[in-house]
Amino acid sequence: MLKALPEKYYLTHFYELQEFITKTSVHLLTPSQLALFSELRMLDENCLCLLLRIINRKRVFVTRAQLNYAEIKDTDAALRELQNKGLISTAQTGDTSVLLNELTKEQLQSIVAELASSGNIMGAAPTKSAKKALWIEFVQTLSSSFDLTGTSVFEAHMCAPIKVDFEYWLFLFFGKLGGTLQQFSLRDLGVMQTREGISTGNAHFSELAEAQSAYFYLSQCKGLNNLDIEGKALLAEQICQAQVPAAEGLMAHARRDDLTHKLACQLEPDKPELAMAMLALSNHPKSQEKYIRALYAAGEHDACRTQLEAVLSCPQNEELLLFAEDFSALKFTTKRTSVLTDMLRQSGPPIALDEAYVGYPEQGAIAWYHRQGSRAYHGENQFWRMLFVLAFWPVLYESTASAASNEFDLTPRSLKYNQFYEVHSEEIEQILGTILDNQSLFDWLLRQATAHFGKPNRLVFWHRSTLDLVLMVAQIIPVTALKTHLLAMCKDFKMLRDGYPDLICINGDDVSFVEIKAPGDSLRRNQLVTIRRLMESGFKVDIQQVCWQIAPQQAYVVIDVETTGGKKEFDRITEIAMVKVVDGQVVDQWQSLVNPTRRIPKYITELTGISNEMVANAPYFSDLAKQVDDFMQDAIFVAHNVNFDMGFIKAEFARLEQSFQKPKLCTVQQARKWLPGLKSYALNKVCAELGISLTQHHRAMADAQATAELFIMINAQRLAQQQQSS
Repeated sequence: MLKALPEKYYLTHFYELQEFITKTSVHLLTPSQLALFSELRMLDENCLCLLLRIINRKRVFVTRAQLNYAEIKDTDAALRELQNKGLISTAQTGDTSVLLNELTKEQLQSIVAELASSGNIMGAAPTKSAKKALWIEFVQTLSSSFDLTGTSVFEAHMCAPIKVDFEYWLFLFFGKLGGTLQQFSLRDLGVMQTREGISTGNAHFSELAEAQSAYFYLSQCKGLNNLDIEGKALLAEQICQAQVPAAEGLMAHARRDDLTHKLACQLEPDKPELAMAMLALSNHPKSQEKYIRALYAAGEHDACRTQLEAVLSCPQNEELLLFAEDFSALKFTTKRTSVLTDMLRQSGPPIALDEAYVGYPEQGAIAWYHRQGSRAYHGENQFWRMLFVLAFWPVLYESTASAASNEFDLTPRSLKYNQFYEVHSEEIEQILGTILDNQSLFDWLLRQATAHFGKPNRLVFWHRSTLDLVLMVAQIIPVTALKTHLLAMCKDFKMLRDGYPDLICINGDDVSFVEIKAPGDSLRRNQLVTIRRLMESGFKVDIQQVCWQIAPQQAYVVIDVETTGGKKEFDRITEIAMVKVVDGQVVDQWQSLVNPTRRIPKYITELTGISNEMVANAPYFSDLAKQVDDFMQDAIFVAHNVNFDMGFIKAEFARLEQSFQKPKLCTVQQARKWLPGLKSYALNKVCAELGISLTQHHRAMADAQATAELFIMINAQRLAQQQQSS
């Protein structure tokens, strides 16, 4: 149950914002903003409450009818006071575009009717049934000839001009656009996690020019899609002619690069020259790559070579460096394949996985490695991020050198702009220096996990299974290689925060990392960067391709469940049977009645023969869950109408707060494909037509055994087709 907020909760939140600005960021306000900030301090509480109510609304404009709040005693008096102080005003000519988009079609029609009644309109208005967009366009056209501020609709709508200043204050608090007072409410309600207990710390910016510059470029990026092509062209020209604020500070530089890159991409079809100018100005890695490609395509090979040499001598990041190395080799030497292609070609022969693993190739590969006698686990990015966070938690979240600005600040400041090692080199080296062997590594990670597991942050999702994997691998991983790579992550976390191989494979005490590539998958450049850095650190990394074929040793578990009804959300399992098939042979089977914890309807008993008395002393599913999961280990889930059986089993595991994810095959679908022409594909009729024994239809083991025999026939056809194709 959600907590209740106090009557004037938003006022408390505003005071919290005020306190932050006062303590940390007054120097980031312009003189006019500082005067406004001081004026709000002196405002009557009723007036301030009403002003905050208006500012907090999603829409810019509001009418008097929308301003009735129980906690505000005299709304009209407060409204007059705010208007007298210029804090609230009616819609002005400059507000036309914004207001028209907020009005209803009926209000737009009212404006037109009012102007028409005074004989001011020439030309026909849209029909009443016309779309709102046409009415907006028509009224917008009228605004160029007539003053709309005298219409009753405009006079009825008010706004708070200081909303722009308020959004800037929120920007100073959150360090990004889009922050609202509603986030304070979500925190108080327990909906939003914050780093509770963090007091007001550092400002996000050092200087006024830095804050204003960052705010400008963030705002331009946010509003870019609202501009038409001419508006974008005008902005690009202003940037080219230095008619916009200079980028001051790391955030502004990063957002300016984002803006110029986006402008280049969006202007390219209609304004190619301006697009090229934006590419030339941008330091965005994708812009630099695009610029080099464009120069080469235009035949400007000398300029292209100059740009390539500049990147190769001082690369901005490793992805751009990889591109430059590849492009330079492909275009200016005799080499004809990229590094990505070369690495894929050097990988070993593909491993065969059943097509049931389409969409889940990593799961199929894990089962394949298990059959080869190795242990394999899904690690990917979460493994490395959790390892990084646990290894350096004291530096990330407890160091005074990059203290959080407030409890909403979940990303360490030094990571935002890739300065983690630069800011914290001494602390980082000290931690790495204490890790001498696997035992000291394990002890350090366990100590940090015990103290910090579950704490809010934006770097890692806390999953116990990932933590267990980290602690297990820590006991056998090559420590020197690990320390080398952790140091690389510290120095370039922005590049090495993702792109990690899918699997961690363990063979005895040997640890390796494997990237799985299914047919049609490509190796992304960021993956190549990370793989290369892992190999440079001293790790063994493989790229394993897979192909969709039936593997002889692949296990299939044919399952049938009987239930109290057909709805998995409400009904429960009464019986479950499993038959394991490997290489066309039944190798194991398992069956149990299940206490469904509810009565079995009479018609179900008549259908299945399973009565309430039979299941009264049967085990609950919770008692059987581990046996079911163990029996299914590394197997493909097979059933007749598979979604029914899997749906019920997934629901039972979900009630235990456990996940059940398995690749699946449906013998109904497979029989239609591989055994065409049967009169019916209902299990009893298929069995009768194919001569499969089914003596107790609607008992789990009988149905599972019959389905297994059917599946073996289907797989024989699949194998025959596979052999013909090869």
